[in-house]
Amino acid sequence: MKNVLKKLCMLGLATAMCCSLAACGGGGGTDKDGNVIVQMSIMNSTNENPGWLAMIDAANEVLERNNEKVRIEAEIIMTDSWDQYYTKVTSNILGKIGGTIGRIAESHMPQMVSKNQIADLTDIRDELVATGDYAADAFEGVAVKDGKYYGLPSGTQHMVLYYNKTIFDEYNTAHPNDPVAYPSGDWNNASTFAEIKETAKKLTSGSGAGKKFGLSAGPFLAYAGMYAKNSGGDNIFNEAGECVIASDTFYNVYSWFEDMLITDKSMPSTADTQTLDAMAKFLGGNIAMIIDGVWQIHDVCKYTGDYEIGVAAIPVSEKGNVSYSTTFADRFWAARNSKHPKEDKIALKALMSVEAITALSSKQIGGFPIREDCVDNYLSSIKNTKLAGSVDVIRGGMEHKVSVPYSTYYNIVDQQINQKMATWINGDMTTKAFVDFMDETMKKGMAGKL
Repeated sequence: MKNVLKKLCMLGLATAMCCSLAACGGGGGTDKDGNVIVQMSIMNSTNENPGWLAMIDAANEVLERNNEKVRIEAEIIMTDSWDQYYTKVTSNILGKIGGTIGRIAESHMPQMVSKNQIADLTDIRDELVATGDYAADAFEGVAVKDGKYYGLPSGTQHMVLYYNKTIFDEYNTAHPNDPVAYPSGDWNNASTFAEIKETAKKLTSGSGAGKKFGLSAGPFLAYAGMYAKNSGGDNIFNEAGECVIASDTFYNVYSWFEDMLITDKSMPSTADTQTLDAMAKFLGGNIAMIIDGVWQIHDVCKYTGDYEIGVAAIPVSEKGNVSYSTTFADRFWAARNSKHPKEDKIALKALMSVEAITALSSKQIGGFPIREDCVDNYLSSIKNTKLAGSVDVIRGGMEHKVSVPYSTYYNIVDQQINQKMATWINGDMTTKAFVDFMDETMKKGMAGKL
């Protein structure tokens, strides 16, 4: 999801930042004023680092104001892959080096909890929720085990459909007798799969490196439940906890993807986005619509250039179905074996302060703030950008949440499905066979056979 060109251009800057911060071994211990230095692990991200570093700065101001003898230093781990980041973080925890607090993708929380790598943060969670200032449900889910809370939400992320209004307008000018409509921003009356497929086909043109695609949408496991719910089905599992991927709902969803990926070729494959990722192509005018997360809002606001951009609800199988959006909350954690657990918790409380969350959300980073009094600030920052007219649609997605059923085996299942996906897209595997493979792989994961 990261822009490859930005990564290359910013590599020198990121390296310099790394050497000036704790990632080069300069953190830990105490400073000249007697403050305990708490290192915070964050994944290297040239577009998001300014937000997280601003959050750390604001938290440090809170700590100083409160006369706490604790200061936070960033440990930037030089990767933009969550899997590689997780491996590095867990290695550091085992070796008692690097960050003793940090941020991690929600998908990795079950592993950190099950391996007893992170500290119990129930006391902080209870104190924060008791204020009434925080969204209590954001603390629930994969960070909870046996009634104890092992992670604090850094923000809530959800999916939306971004579309290039300029491309739609230019098409309609050239085809006055066959116009296309903007996708619907009404989460209770979203555009249908058929409508989006037809629009994507019409907006696809050209060939080779300069080809323009109608839609980019990942047929990945993390989003499959969203599409299934939008088709009136279940989110991977039914109420009895049984895997229901091998069902008409999922067959139909993946047939929709097949039509665009394989038949119409109106959707880019992984091969089409190897040099430049899908969001970069969207911002460059080579993709008309893209289903992606609100973590892209920062880049969309900053890099849209002359294009006018809109935001719509996730499509549904048929009119009358409510539109749902895959939603998750990344987490802050603290190492269980830290030499200064008290100071770690003091640092985390500062990161959860209104000042720190405001500093983060002002840069459209971290997703929806979990403090209601910070949401308006987050949305106000968007109102000054090209997405000003889509603020209500963006907020509406938070009212139509569907969670990813992450588990200790989920990442392994996801990896195996992604490895098989190219076989399906290349036409060497039928859509039904691919969905059946997804179902079988999930059931193997549930049974501990992967």
